[in-house]
Amino acid sequence: MTENALRRFFMLWATAALAAASAGVGVMLATARAEGVALAVLPVVVVAIGALIASNRAVLVFVAFALCLLAPLPVSDPLPLQGIQVYPSDVLVVLAVASWAAAWLVNPKQARPSTPHTKLLGWPLLLFGVTLVAAVMRGHERYGESLFSLPLRFVLYAGIAFAISDLKPRDAYRWLVVVFYAGTLWQTGVAIRGYATGTSATDQIVLSTGGERVLAGSTAMFMAGALLLALLNLEFQRSSRKAALHLLMALLATFALVSTFQRTTFAIASILVPIALLAFRRIGLRAAVYVPLIAPFAVLVALLVPKVEPTFLPTFADRVTASPSTDATAQWRLKAYSAVWGQVRDAPLTGVGFGQPVRFIANNAHYDVGQDPHNQFLFLWAGGGLLLFGSFLLLLAVNLLEAWSRFRGASVEDRRLIYWCMSLWFVFIVNSLTGIILTRPELLLVFWILMLLPTTVRHREGDLARLG
Repeated sequence: MTENALRRFFMLWATAALAAASAGVGVMLATARAEGVALAVLPVVVVAIGALIASNRAVLVFVAFALCLLAPLPVSDPLPLQGIQVYPSDVLVVLAVASWAAAWLVNPKQARPSTPHTKLLGWPLLLFGVTLVAAVMRGHERYGESLFSLPLRFVLYAGIAFAISDLKPRDAYRWLVVVFYAGTLWQTGVAIRGYATGTSATDQIVLSTGGERVLAGSTAMFMAGALLLALLNLEFQRSSRKAALHLLMALLATFALVSTFQRTTFAIASILVPIALLAFRRIGLRAAVYVPLIAPFAVLVALLVPKVEPTFLPTFADRVTASPSTDATAQWRLKAYSAVWGQVRDAPLTGVGFGQPVRFIANNAHYDVGQDPHNQFLFLWAGGGLLLFGSFLLLLAVNLLEAWSRFRGASVEDRRLIYWCMSLWFVFIVNSLTGIILTRPELLLVFWILMLLPTTVRHREGDLARLG
């Protein structure tokens, strides 16, 4: 075992031991659970920073994905602290920034970590941050909204870039495959258990078009990502055994995706998969070779599913064929949009500030959506006006242009990473128009990671000269 491997091995076990000890001491010294956790968090964070200096901060990126892929486990719920809501995603960002800063201070000059370099973190983020902070301050003064609120995370989560600064694109892609394949197996198991026991992995169980949801709607986005990864892996896979594994993962991801009954993601996946087949032409050829091998398995599943779960296919058919005019959920969203649009009309340029409640009546029931009508673009527009909404669109446009610039100059292998990141990023964008996505901390952090991961693919010298 090398010296570096030994150091990481001992650091790992020292971290676990000190974390357990600090948690125990915190609980013993405190009179309540919340105070005990609070006392335990600080030394754990300090030890974690030391461990990250000695190992690799990029692990934080893949932990962020794992927090979402492990649903319905409560791993992304806020920590039991008093006075302020702290989420695991907050801790990951703090660890990324603090460990980078500590490594820069304690390491010799030649061993210091790289500085995140991307136009995304320059003037576009500054403009967005200034308008966002102004809207947060406005909400604090008018409605008593906390300064460290959810909207502020839209900017602060850019700090995860410090965990990506020294990550190599091929390492990133390899670990994404590991995390997403493991997550696909987990979600497949959750879905099978749900069908077998009649349970659901989400609180939003009943579907507006009839039937019940088995997996959470947000899980659909990650299963679409797993499906794309499995297909992209076929581009370079020469081993028949590994190619069969990728096809199997594609099938399992599709099964889990359908089990979410999330129509928006269905529609996006139906666009992204054909684009992937066109952009990476060997995918279709490789898949076609193995179709005869998996055809009997697919036929067997098709025959068994209606018998084991008779409602599966009818529920899926109802979801994809339902008309918005008869869909209760679609009508609810329209009323929610209308209610929040009233705030936009009140202050179209600067917004009303974050924290003003939004109440409306639908189907003889009273609702309070807390300014988020399942549309995060409208959420930003209402809180910060056209200035904030426009700066957010500008941020997205800069991200798209920079990703395209890197894609053009990248190798075919590195293009896989950029295409996958931007595809899943697009899935997040579209779902943000109809669901609660960017106002969930763990999903917002993944959204930032998807924008920043393409920056691991370096520009060519000619591209750098043009970007100036």
